[in-house]
Amino acid sequence: MSFYFIIPNNRNGGFPLLCHIFSQNTSTSDMKKQFALHLLALLLVTTAFSQKNILTESPKALADRLRELPQGFTPPTSAATLPETLDAVFDSITALTPIKGFNAAMLLPDGIYWKRASGLAEELPTAVPLTTEHLMGMGSISKPFVATTLLLLVEEGQCALDDSIGQYIGPYPNVAGSITIRQLLSHRSGLNDYLNENPASSEAWGNDPAHRWTFDEILNGYVLAPNFAPGTAWSYSNTNYLLAGVLIEALTGQPWYQVVRQKLIEPIGLTHTFVYPFETPGSQPFSHVFADLLGNGGVVDVQGFGFPDEGLFSLATSAGCLITTPEDLARFTERVFGGHLLQPATLLEMETDYVQDGSGALYGLGAAAFPAPENLENWGHNGDLIYKSIALYFPSENMSLAVQQNDDRSHDPTDPSSVAYDGNDVFLALLVAYLNYSPPSAAKEVENEHGLMLFPNPAWEQVFVKYRGSSGGEFAYIYNLQGRLIASQRIENQKLVGLDLSSLPTGGYIVRLGGQSAFLTKE
Repeated sequence: MSFYFIIPNNRNGGFPLLCHIFSQNTSTSDMKKQFALHLLALLLVTTAFSQKNILTESPKALADRLRELPQGFTPPTSAATLPETLDAVFDSITALTPIKGFNAAMLLPDGIYWKRASGLAEELPTAVPLTTEHLMGMGSISKPFVATTLLLLVEEGQCALDDSIGQYIGPYPNVAGSITIRQLLSHRSGLNDYLNENPASSEAWGNDPAHRWTFDEILNGYVLAPNFAPGTAWSYSNTNYLLAGVLIEALTGQPWYQVVRQKLIEPIGLTHTFVYPFETPGSQPFSHVFADLLGNGGVVDVQGFGFPDEGLFSLATSAGCLITTPEDLARFTERVFGGHLLQPATLLEMETDYVQDGSGALYGLGAAAFPAPENLENWGHNGDLIYKSIALYFPSENMSLAVQQNDDRSHDPTDPSSVAYDGNDVFLALLVAYLNYSPPSAAKEVENEHGLMLFPNPAWEQVFVKYRGSSGGEFAYIYNLQGRLIASQRIENQKLVGLDLSSLPTGGYIVRLGGQSAFLTKE
């Protein structure tokens, strides 16, 4: 005999949900645990997710958030070094919000990472501080991983962007075989979004939160009628990237997540990135996520409560199931959008705007771009599968920045009751701090010149630096007069260092090494 309970449902006209709890031969302790898990799952479905969708990161939703600094936040005065300035900005803004945990990383032009974390990774059974090593879900930043993998297969000649998907996969209900791979990756297929436009998928997950979902199960049961004919409009749909995963498997004969690992994760050296739950992180720490289950502004530790997360991640599958750290996200965006993986023509295809609606948000083939200060070009993606993430690469700066949070609350500038700041605000504050950073003034640097000798000065192809410092392991940094880091070089066991200036334009620079600085003229 099986037992069920009924919970009211305010969605779909208020039809109640009939939920299986346990069978007659279930032990009393297991009955209590299963009841708690099912109740928590149904709370997720009927409260938090009745107000927002499960996996939705369309660039349009974020476009207005990245235009200017959050109101009421003033970045601290620049400190002596850029990392110290970033530390101060991160610590200042994260101290002003109740969100449980933030993690951030910036890959600087010299190849060095700045990293910082704040808050908690767990509350139950005991409090655990969040560190820069903790993994979080990246949500739909999974899409550029999948898109890049598929584009690499295109480069290998295994398919073409304008091939129809029906040549390789299907048929599936409500999925036109005439849809092209390009239309799939650019969200111009017209396909219904099985996660955000069909409540049945989230309700099925709520009824069995530990269930491991398969491609065929989702495609045969949860994709509704198309929204428009292929190629006639743009609409963000997770179904596109579910099918992209199916396509990778059809082309390679391997599980899609293994191909992503072979083509991207391992070659790039992403040691903190896993396709969860199809891969497990082993001993690496995985931050819990905190969710506002009751819609009252408070949050609970979801995994600490005993709730299984594998079911939700498998439901998101190739549309949003990867887990990672900001450090890996920063490296991934720099490798892909910095032109190190794809051929130039392929990267140009990936960065073609298929939205074209004038909002300032762009979307290519699994790649998004947003309005940013100083109209800086940027490419990357954002994600939201309870965990929230954003990772962008800025080509003109050769810099990438990633921020994650382990809390489903967000800042709505139009709603005074929302949290003060969220991950998007942290991201923007760090970006503005980087752009506005200036090292100590040139006049002050010249005063310290006796501790750092440059010759010849003015210099042409090379300058030699004599300095007082430790025996090795330091870096020489070259800044322009606007305070922007231009170049760097690691110093090992030397007191007389030759710095290559051949790639620098003529003009004035500041050289900084071992806490000492000097003014340099490049002829």
